[in-house]
Amino acid sequence: MTDELKNKIFSQLKGIEYDKVIDVQHAHCPKGCNLMTDEVKINGMDSIMVDLKWKDKEGKIYLDPEYGSYNHKSEVDVPDGEVVEFFCPHCGVSLTEEGEKCSTCSSPVFHIDLPNEGTVIGCLKKGCFDHRLKVVSFDSMHLELDNDFIRVIM
Repeated sequence: MTDELKNKIFSQLKGIEYDKVIDVQHAHCPKGCNLMTDEVKINGMDSIMVDLKWKDKEGKIYLDPEYGSYNHKSEVDVPDGEVVEFFCPHCGVSLTEEGEKCSTCSSPVFHIDLPNEGTVIGCLKKGCFDHRLKVVSFDSMHLELDNDFIRVIM
């Protein structure tokens, strides 16, 4: 992506709610397994499927692929304030980011890889909505430009 295009995009992004314009369409565990599934759609998009463990209960959780939206669908009913664990549903690797804590509540956080050195990091405590999006390479983004909006697709 050229600097000219980046500058145009950032100038147009001013005043837009960032968390409503970023869709995750490719997500992987640390070992490279694809976490996207078309089995469960959220807002018409493929969801991010991970295994959830809370106490002695286990099941799938389908994360909303729209960054900043929390319309997740879970097979396990977890009360607010409880900390869960996420695992890759394919290889079983933990998605917990060792040594990193939530900046809001100090709970553990999960880490999901995006294409070309991007990352979503989020709190594992139900009800805490602290999360971050790290983009190392702008080349991994697909942009849809319109007069009324800019949609960034990861």
